[in-house]
Amino acid sequence: MIDVNILVQNAVPLALYVFAILGAIVALMQKDLLKMAVLTSVSGFAVAAIFQVLLAPDVALTQAVVGAAIIPTLVGLSVLKTREPPVTEDVEGDS
Repeated sequence: MIDVNILVQNAVPLALYVFAILGAIVALMQKDLLKMAVLTSVSGFAVAAIFQVLLAPDVALTQAVVGAAIIPTLVGLSVLKTREPPVTEDVEGDS
């Protein structure tokens, strides 16, 4: 018979690995850079959870702060600061 603890210990990290990889792929597929910056935090949280499951709480806390909060915030702010305003074309006749 399979022990439930062994199954959980193997399945939880595997699910978090898949979640982190899929989060990164979804972030890379975005056309809008602001959405990409927000979705980057998904993989950051997943990696922080992986570190917590692997019994490295200090690294998990650092990853949660840096990878899931600071980096997406800085990328999002830089995208907002460097966006150009939309160009409006005035259509006027030759009069």
